[in-house]
Amino acid sequence: MATPVPMPSAVTTPAPLPIPSPAPGVPQSVTLQQAIDIAVAKSPVLAAARANYQLTQIPVQLARTGIFPNLSATASSSHSNSGTVAGRNSGSFTSKSLTANLRQLIYDGGKVIAQIHQARANAVAGSDTYERQLETLSLNVAQAYYFELQAQATTQVDQQLVRLNQANEALVQAQVRTGVAPRVDLITAHVPTVQAEVALIQAQGTQASALGAFANQLGLDANTLVKPINNTPPNPATMLVTVLPYDQAVTRALALRPDYLSAQQAVLAGQYNVQAMRAGHFPTLTGSAAYGTNSTTVNGTNFAPSSSVGLTLSIPIYDQGITRAQVEQALAELDLANAQLSQTKLGVELNVQQALVGVISDQAAVVQTEAALAAAQESLRATQAQYKAGVTNLFSLLQAQTNLTSAETTELTAVYTLRQAEQTYIYALGESSINPASP
Repeated sequence: MATPVPMPSAVTTPAPLPIPSPAPGVPQSVTLQQAIDIAVAKSPVLAAARANYQLTQIPVQLARTGIFPNLSATASSSHSNSGTVAGRNSGSFTSKSLTANLRQLIYDGGKVIAQIHQARANAVAGSDTYERQLETLSLNVAQAYYFELQAQATTQVDQQLVRLNQANEALVQAQVRTGVAPRVDLITAHVPTVQAEVALIQAQGTQASALGAFANQLGLDANTLVKPINNTPPNPATMLVTVLPYDQAVTRALALRPDYLSAQQAVLAGQYNVQAMRAGHFPTLTGSAAYGTNSTTVNGTNFAPSSSVGLTLSIPIYDQGITRAQVEQALAELDLANAQLSQTKLGVELNVQQALVGVISDQAAVVQTEAALAAAQESLRATQAQYKAGVTNLFSLLQAQTNLTSAETTELTAVYTLRQAEQTYIYALGESSINPASP
């Protein structure tokens, strides 16, 4: 049975949270790149994507078979017995033969070539789709990575708040003992301490849940001990990144986004499919050759060679409208692919616009929250000194503490919201600061 996670001493009823356990071959602390590498190796989501990618490559090999000759060999041996005449088995004979057959497509209106190009376009689209799924996995891992770091930092802040409230409570006790403050202030000062302890318990639960979600995103058991290494600089204002103007960002995204490139390849595959279907209106010319040897006696001996060479021209005259229907279907599928390409382009533009807005606004929020936090910290120090000197009341002290708590929480949220916004921006452009393994 799992041992409860240690809780702060001020909490009298600790929650029985399970303790994560290490997994063989998995480091207990990982960088973002290491986390993505683990997910690439273990995530069943990516395993399914990899299988789908492989399925899109096989039709290319099948399509190419149409341009190669077909060579086959046939061997036969038969014995026939038609009965007896005057006690003699005069109707019995044996026949043996060995034949090699060669068949080669010469002309089919370009159908096979169009099918090869179509399969290649679909294969490239499949590769682009797989690449985008890699990027999606990387984004999901990064989001879980920074969410767990945020939960971890929130727990640390709440631990500091418990200690700070306890220090304020001790300050009030000293004022009560010296007669500077009334005894009721001691009860009033104790309330924030209890509230901070409750917030700490909740933060520890959130952190445990975030840690499980992070492990799950890596394809591991949710109770695996694997923690992200904090790569956030001490001064978050130094981590601000430069973003491209909207027009440049969209141009870059349309050149890099694998999902948009995949949609383009789908249109190209649809165009080749139309060509292949229209080729059904053209004649087909096939060459054939055969060479063999056959027995010439009734007992299956005395072999003599035989050979043949020929051309077969097949001219479509009337096929019940099958080819026409196939062409119409291919044209409709091409229209659908073009519509999906346009929709994908609109989606790319929206992603880029929203990602840009997110990064710019979140960067501004980090700068502002840093300034607000510094002001709240200075205000609390000044108010504590004033309360100790007896020139301000408990309400002002508690208000300053509340302001600091709010500023620390806001600053923490802003920092990790920005880290996640940066990953979303990278994802929107189709770029990546990591290098996941190829299929």
